[in-house]
Amino acid sequence: MTENRIELFNRLFAIPDNWHHVLYVHTPFCVQKCYYCVYLSKEPSGREELEIFYNHVLPQQIQQYRETLETVKFHQVYFGGGTPTIADAQTLARIYDQIPHFKDIPVKITEVSPYTVTDEHLDLFRAYGFNYVSIGVQTLSTRILEAQNRKVVGKDKLIHMCNRLHEYGIISNIDLIFYLDTGGLEDLGQTRRDLIEAMSEIRPVSLTLHSNYMKEKTLAKQAAMMRLIKEVLAESPGNEYRCVNALLKESDIEEDMKNAAEYRLMRAHEDFHFYMTPKIPQSHAYGHNILALGTYQEFKPRYNYYYIFDYMDKYAFKALMKKYEFIYNNFENTRNQLGLPCDNYIVPGNFFKTGADEEEFKKIIKPAHLPYYRF
Repeated sequence: MTENRIELFNRLFAIPDNWHHVLYVHTPFCVQKCYYCVYLSKEPSGREELEIFYNHVLPQQIQQYRETLETVKFHQVYFGGGTPTIADAQTLARIYDQIPHFKDIPVKITEVSPYTVTDEHLDLFRAYGFNYVSIGVQTLSTRILEAQNRKVVGKDKLIHMCNRLHEYGIISNIDLIFYLDTGGLEDLGQTRRDLIEAMSEIRPVSLTLHSNYMKEKTLAKQAAMMRLIKEVLAESPGNEYRCVNALLKESDIEEDMKNAAEYRLMRAHEDFHFYMTPKIPQSHAYGHNILALGTYQEFKPRYNYYYIFDYMDKYAFKALMKKYEFIYNNFENTRNQLGLPCDNYIVPGNFFKTGADEEEFKKIIKPAHLPYYRF
């Protein structure tokens, strides 16, 4: 990532547009690497490496993009990883304080590990106005977690976390993964137990469900996953939870399998919509401009603005944008059918505020030899 690319990114982000702006802050570290994980993270070599990242690498990137951070109104900020709570609460507070206008960002989301999160972290999230905390549980089976090289915590801690977040008015989310043991249909019994136990005892406001990315995807497994979700929802007392991002239709199975769909369940009286809510999370590339911080060694989080840091020719870019537009339109239709609001991130055929803004965009990208495609 060269300095002129950063300058170019700042100039493009300053052009008024009709999409929502997201700040993504990546943590490239985990206490240990789980075998099922496909995300960009590593075990730190020691405390010194963490201090280098939080005291030098990340602050330097915040400074490089200060022009954008100070002038652009961000609608959402998302801390992902890796494990953001590998840093203590005081370290995270210093990072929050370095981001211009951080407390003014209306939607704040963070991922946490149940092993590393502390009450001090939860107090910090309340103090800085976080809306949503996603807890990486994956399964409640100690045997499977240990086999996947994942740290285990007791159910009591999960209950405590969800209760504390509820007390603070913060939405608690639990992630669960299907096919995490053998990778086959025989795993469904454990997943059923996980779902029922999570809904009846841990009681988060939200659950996010997806298939093991490291195992082969098949129509039979996707169909079984969808059927199990529908059965558990129907069996839950008082229909307390509902799916908020999918209709769970048999006709969608093939598309969901190909695109690694994630299903989001929430308590019936709750709803929360952010850029990762669609059942095909990759579709967040349409309707949002993303500024990503946390690039470290080979771990480079994905930027969104015109894919300026991942150059592709205009034909590939056009095809990708058309695919994401289709996926997001399907998501909007789904939310409408569920009677749930959608935040209207997209003004169809009108990415820029004015024709002059579009001309400014072309004037900037032409000398940079980046492709132009009308959004």
